[in-house]
Amino acid sequence: MAGIDEEQLRQQLRTERDPKAIKRLIAALEYKSGLSPAKIQHKYGWHEQTVYDWLDIVAERDPVALGDRPRGGSSSRLTDDQWDELTATLAASPSEEGIDAPAWRPPLVRDYIAEIFDVEYSSAHMYRVMKKAGLSVQTARPIHYEADPAEQRRWRTELKKSGRR
Repeated sequence: MAGIDEEQLRQQLRTERDPKAIKRLIAALEYKSGLSPAKIQHKYGWHEQTVYDWLDIVAERDPVALGDRPRGGSSSRLTDDQWDELTATLAASPSEEGIDAPAWRPPLVRDYIAEIFDVEYSSAHMYRVMKKAGLSVQTARPIHYEADPAEQRRWRTELKKSGRR
């Protein structure tokens, strides 16, 4: 940290938008002003080892590159065409695919992908797949595609009048 200019850190902090980079800059400025990582932990609630890690990052990198580095991750196992086909399928009812189920649920989507595309995903990954496809796990389709908005309003009004909730 000896070769790092405090004014350069302050200037970068004024323009930085990345939340992680902002925390790293604050930790570096506090350290440069004489606070130990333990005192920085006490002041901000950041774990002391995290503060040490951030100080190392500030010392190693150019201050304009203090955000998280891009993570690699693996590429999608479904092709773009397969993904388009899957999202179109998930937008419709499972019964349209000949599946006896009221809605798409993560285990059902997982089985469908394995059967149709011969691609295996973990059960946990199905939540991300469904979210990316625009589905909610709680309600696979928030508004039924054939629903009549006027009829839904009428039904809600009658429900409130009857006292049932």
